Amino acid sequence: MKDTLPKITIVVPFRNIPKQDQLDDSSFAIFLSSLKSVSVMVQEVILVNDHSADSSVAQVEFFKEFNWKVLSLNKAETGKKTALELGIQEAKTEYIWTLDADVEILNLNTKRFEEFQNELKADLVILPVIMKSGRSFFERLQCNEWRYMQFLTWLSGRMKIPMMCNGANLIFKRSVFLANIESHRLISSGDDLFLLAETMRNKGEIVLLWNGFSDVVISPVTSLNDAVSQRLRWAGKTTKIPATKSSILHFSFALFSAIHLLAVMGCFFTSFQEVSLIFLLAKICFEVIGIQFIFSSRIGLKEILVLIPQLVVYPFFSLFIFISSLFFVPKWKGRRVSLK
Repeated sequence: MKDTLPKITIVVPFRNIPKQDQLDDSSFAIFLSSLKSVSVMVQEVILVNDHSADSSVAQVEFFKEFNWKVLSLNKAETGKKTALELGIQEAKTEYIWTLDADVEILNLNTKRFEEFQNELKADLVILPVIMKSGRSFFERLQCNEWRYMQFLTWLSGRMKIPMMCNGANLIFKRSVFLANIESHRLISSGDDLFLLAETMRNKGEIVLLWNGFSDVVISPVTSLNDAVSQRLRWAGKTTKIPATKSSILHFSFALFSAIHLLAVMGCFFTSFQEVSLIFLLAKICFEVIGIQFIFSSRIGLKEILVLIPQLVVYPFFSLFIFISSLFFVPKWKGRRVSLK
């Protein structure tokens, strides 16, 4: 028997969720099926339709449980952030759990989740998001990059100065979100990082829960165009985040990336070869060991063999994406994403 009533409302905006490939079921149907297992543990589930033109609404009706509520944006309203705000305004509980509509919830431990809700006091809880290991080389590259970013999320969280979180699996206070939405309402991407920054600025309590009550899993994208657009969104929103103490970590990361670039070039000059190689070896060993530590059961030898050279060239790719984000506007769900 539960000690208390559920404290959490799940809020999920959705719009035109594509199939991963022709052999797969709709990723939205997979998500909805997995959502059924956890929906009985929360107060309510609110799904907000952002003008879907596919079968998404019909799929929701097929999987719908007794405590699911389906809302729709009106014609004058568009965008994930607007849909998220509508769902949060309608929520009956103080705590909100946001999930992306293309994730899958696996390995739910109901006892741990109940204990988590009973003890929940923080303003924001950072949770991990796991990317499925792909079969193709392109998918393995994405998965390794995702592991690297999740490693930075874990490391900064453990240092008590979190620099990243992910709205695909995030729990926070409804009051904190609504109190700060006005500052970034017109920026269509980055609700998670803005919420993290505003919570830090207001000295709210932030908790990192890495080994929690479930696994939230995403799939790599299937095309290079989608991958580049996705990374342009990630890079673009980081330039708009308000300054906090985690900005020191963002600056340090950028500095180490710049030194990494110089060290790679220094390997081609005899007078700089030794110090350049020492720096690169130390940095990459630290990153590989860190990623292996937090993903020990999810990363194999094949992924590690790809990861090592990937980490050597990754700062060059990051620099390319960052510069591109200053000039190109990415798209999400067929819409141009506002990052200003």
